[in-house]
Amino acid sequence: MGNLAWGFAAATAVALLCSGCSRKPAVDGRKIFLQSEAELHKVRSFRAHIVTGEGGGMVTDAQFQCDKSIAHYLETKDNPSSKMEFIATETVLFHRSADTLDLMWNAERRPANLRACTRLLDGPDRKKMGVRYFSADQERILPPFSLYATEDEATITPMGNEAVDGVSSEIWKVEDKALTIPLHTIWIGTIDRLPTKYVEGDLAKPRGTVTFSGYGEQFDIQLPR
Repeated sequence: MGNLAWGFAAATAVALLCSGCSRKPAVDGRKIFLQSEAELHKVRSFRAHIVTGEGGGMVTDAQFQCDKSIAHYLETKDNPSSKMEFIATETVLFHRSADTLDLMWNAERRPANLRACTRLLDGPDRKKMGVRYFSADQERILPPFSLYATEDEATITPMGNEAVDGVSSEIWKVEDKALTIPLHTIWIGTIDRLPTKYVEGDLAKPRGTVTFSGYGEQFDIQLPR
């Protein structure tokens, strides 16, 4: 009887210890974000579709060819209605109205026009995570994965999966009280670990949305004469 009781107790202890053995381990969002940061460092070209403002008042379609230090973007505003075209280099910003065909380009000498490209190479800088809307000339259109992963106040939560323009993506919600706008949602490609979508603010009424595509494509962006 003593051996039987001891055996029962031992079996019970093993069962308790292994009660969670069949469960999948919790996904480590910080580890995933560091993987995404590493993959972003390899990127040298990409497309970004940027929607900002109340009700999506401004839409920007941009192509970044960082290995050639050039970018092109078309910016459309609703109120007042206007469309502007830009070509940016590291030192000069060319711009013209896209409402009139064959209009001559204007040029302004501006350093750091390719902040998104600098962000790919150097990583995110918290000091530059301002409160401006997302825009093509700002590095903050790319998720600051490494900052989220190392910020003690950041909470990273998996929110399921969804296809973004046909690309299977994991959805992650980030709540970071250290930021002016504490809520962000990021879609990350399940295969390449690169961001496919980035939303700042509440999903029901986002402050800004960026959809990414064209990683590694070669864009034929010509400098104006």
